[in-house]
Amino acid sequence: MSVEKALNNSSAFLNVDLGAIINNYETLAGQAQTAACAAVVKANAYGLGMTEIAQAIFHNTRCTTFFVANLVEAVNLRTTLPNAVIYVFNGLFSDQIETYKEYKIRPILNDLSQVLLWSGSPEPCAMHFDTGINRLGLSEHEAEKFLNSRHNLNLELMISHLIRSEEQDHKTNNIQLGKFRKIVEALGDVPASLANSGGIFLGHEYHFDLVRPGIMLYGGNPGLKSLPAGLKPTFEIKARILQIRDVLPGMTVGYNATWTAEEPSRVALMNVGYADGTLKVSDRKSHVSINGHLAPVIGKVSMDMIAVNISASEFDKVKVSDFAEILGPNITLEMASEVSTLGQYELLTGIGHRYHRWYGKNNKLGAKI
Repeated sequence: MSVEKALNNSSAFLNVDLGAIINNYETLAGQAQTAACAAVVKANAYGLGMTEIAQAIFHNTRCTTFFVANLVEAVNLRTTLPNAVIYVFNGLFSDQIETYKEYKIRPILNDLSQVLLWSGSPEPCAMHFDTGINRLGLSEHEAEKFLNSRHNLNLELMISHLIRSEEQDHKTNNIQLGKFRKIVEALGDVPASLANSGGIFLGHEYHFDLVRPGIMLYGGNPGLKSLPAGLKPTFEIKARILQIRDVLPGMTVGYNATWTAEEPSRVALMNVGYADGTLKVSDRKSHVSINGHLAPVIGKVSMDMIAVNISASEFDKVKVSDFAEILGPNITLEMASEVSTLGQYELLTGIGHRYHRWYGKNNKLGAKI
């Protein structure tokens, strides 16, 4: 049996709807109106597959600019997209300069030492100015020194990052906007980028020349009161039922006996666990979806399995080898994060590597092209 054939008979699947991701890109680009729209594909496109997703966006939209976290991601992306513009958020070290140049990757310079490393190079770069988040980027003092110097850079972009873009009425957004505007005015004709996913919905004054959506491309919500209209779910994780057990009152399920049957119960065991990104990190209840009905997860998650209670009458016809949705249209990232101490970013980027991954351009998750 070939490896491919074996994977087709997997017990757990990650189905990614490339058409929905393209739709979400176009929706966000439309919201930005006059600004160009890039795509943030760091962390393996938030866990869903950078190679497949970046290609789909590049070849089916007007997107030509991509952002990744580090140089390793950038080199991998360059082998996939030889003609794209690729920026690296995490800057550069002296031993990385030749790799940046060889692969035509653009560093985002984060301090004055990095400016010196790249100074005099004809290759393009970007500059990161910190306007309050206190992560990467030039501080106000460093920014003043930079703006008063002859930096000798081929500066193609300046960026900053919002602290509370999902809190649309918070005063911090306007303070950062004011600081960034001053830098934009000082640098003159250098293109500027401030808005991440949430920032796109703060208004056109935050858009500048380029917006940088990330989690919203993949159907996630960075913390807005509700997911904006037009954005679609983009993936589904489903797992096959390995075994169904009849459990008598007083019997327990799983490690440490954290769940005890109070009545005769029917329990389904499924082939996903910690190693697949199924993390139970609170005592609040989580569910899976089977045939459109919610079934509660019971007991502790193990490394490779979860148990769910299928005692209710709507599950009477459920049998071994049927599938349950772990995350997807019925168990959304928002729903999962509400019953976990993990946020949507953590849940999404924590998706494991053992799933058989299927990519299609359609409007129905799991459907064939």
